[in-house]
Amino acid sequence: MPNSTKRMQIWPIASGKGGVGKTLITANLGIVLSRMNLKVIILDADLGASNLHTLLGIHYLKRTLNDLLTGRSTELSQIVVDTEFSGLRLIGGSRHLPTHPEYTNQLAQKIRAGIYKLDTDILLLDLGGGIGPDVLDLFLLSNQGLMVTTNDPSSIQNTYQFLKMAVYRKILKSFPSNPLISYMIHSATQPRKTDAIRSIPELVERISHVDHYYAEVIQNLLERFSPRMIVNMVDDVDDVRAARVVSTVSSKFSGISPVLVGTVSYSPGIKKSTLGLRPFTLDPQNSASTDQLNLIAQRLLHPEEPTQTAPAAAEEAPAPAPAEEKKEIWYMDNVLHENRPFHVLTEKLQQDGAVQTSIYSRGRIVFSRKLVYSELTGGLPDEAELQRIVHKQHLTALKGIESGRLPLKAQNYLKPRR
Repeated sequence: MPNSTKRMQIWPIASGKGGVGKTLITANLGIVLSRMNLKVIILDADLGASNLHTLLGIHYLKRTLNDLLTGRSTELSQIVVDTEFSGLRLIGGSRHLPTHPEYTNQLAQKIRAGIYKLDTDILLLDLGGGIGPDVLDLFLLSNQGLMVTTNDPSSIQNTYQFLKMAVYRKILKSFPSNPLISYMIHSATQPRKTDAIRSIPELVERISHVDHYYAEVIQNLLERFSPRMIVNMVDDVDDVRAARVVSTVSSKFSGISPVLVGTVSYSPGIKKSTLGLRPFTLDPQNSASTDQLNLIAQRLLHPEEPTQTAPAAAEEAPAPAPAEEKKEIWYMDNVLHENRPFHVLTEKLQQDGAVQTSIYSRGRIVFSRKLVYSELTGGLPDEAELQRIVHKQHLTALKGIESGRLPLKAQNYLKPRR
């Protein structure tokens, strides 16, 4: 029977793109939580492409989510399997899900219908990559879902896109039969037009002109929505560049600032453990990353203790004071040129007067330029001048795309750093 004395916590874990270590974080987070005498179930909801069981050292699963499709099992609780870790159980997916999209939709529905009958303290949902409706709906089962990203520009862009689409999806699901709101959200998610809605605050404002009640409902939804973020594979635990970019851009365009709960360092030992089908938290060589994941688990379990008030190792992004906010200069835009989407990010890099513009399309960097103005001018520009420089360089890149002057050919593609 489900645990009736303690409410189950659901933690969906998502990423805007693959290759950021989401499944690796999920598997090891489950182990860390189980060591805290908590009952934990990990549900591999990467439908059709599951591999979480291998990261737990399990080569073969007798029962998987596919059993819900075949009728062999009728409840999620019937396909829960034990792992070698006390307190940690698993609901496995399958690599052999039929490709028809209706099967994925059916499984997502069965997951949503069955999870509340599970007997566990914490349910971790390892979601598939991307922004499909089923992924977003599972992510929205909690107001405090987790997003895993890296400092790679394409990962940052995709994390922001995921968060933006999750907010739109949340609003849309709250008004499923309202044609006005559906039309406005459709307008907001289309390529830029002269009358397009360019941000969620603008969407709320336009809706308020029609009906104040709808606007208040949406505003209340947004106030309760507080997703969290983990930056993975960092070279330095103080490097929270991805969190700052996502938070700055998301706050401006979606009205939501995700909470950074921590970073996990890159370590060659993690790769070695993974290749050996061992969770990295089992190996002493990965003790630093394990400690970071333990800290993340504590912050997730105690969200009433905000990371801003407990700067343990400068891993978190403190709530920016007005003076600090001026030091962070970012511009990010989407451009559609010749039916090809481009994502443009221009940023000030640290304190050396460097400004970098990165342009990427479909997950690959197609153009990058870095200028160090302190070397060109012999001095470091002040903040106002840097703001002007970053803005000018960003506009130049946008105009270069639209005019076709920038060399964005296929042979110039560079693979993003893993």
